[in-house]
Parts: sequence; structure tokens; C-alpha cells
Amino acid sequence: MKGIISILITKELVEGPLHGYALEKRIEEKTGIDLPTGMIYVILKSLEKKGCIKKEEIIGESKKIVKKYSITDKGRDFLFSHKNQLIKMKEIIDDILKTIEREKP
Repeated sequence: MKGIISILITKELVEGPLHGYALEKRIEEKTGIDLPTGMIYVILKSLEKKGCIKKEEIIGESKKIVKKYSITDKGRDFLFSHKNQLIKMKEIIDDILKTIEREKP
């Protein structure tokens, strides 16, 4: 699941910079899974360490420091490099769903 969340994070950041909390909520909404507490920040830190994303600290409306994440060129490469794997995964999932539908009681 961590791998697909990493890909989802880079996909979301292609659309524009986001705060960690906003990323977490979007991913939970798309996957229908409540992420374990702090998991998103562990993945963000890992992606940042790999150079796929960068973090900017800004002062938010409540005068607290807020971390905003954006994608780097390396992050775009990371996302796009998974295209063939994702296509294959989609084919496998579609095949599984066909079987489930066909065998459904």
C-alpha cells in the first residue's frame, strides 16, 4: 500500500502544491482507507529524501509554521516511470473483477 500511496502523492502534487493534511484527506477519499496516524508524513519524508518532492515551510493563517509540499522533476519522473506497471496492474485487477462478477452468487 505504501508504494501506491507514494504514487498517489506524486500524482496529487502534479496538480499543485499541498499541505500534508490535505494530501492525507485526498488519498483517504480516493482509496476509502483511513491511513494510520502519521503514515502520510513518513511517506512524505521518504519522497523528500529521494528528491521527488520538496517542502516549503510558510507561516499559516494561525501564525503557525505550515509545511507545503510540491513535486520536483525527479518526482515527475518517478510518477511517469510507473506507467507500464500501473497499466499491467489495471489489467490484472480488471481480470480479477471479471471473475468475481462471473462467479457472483
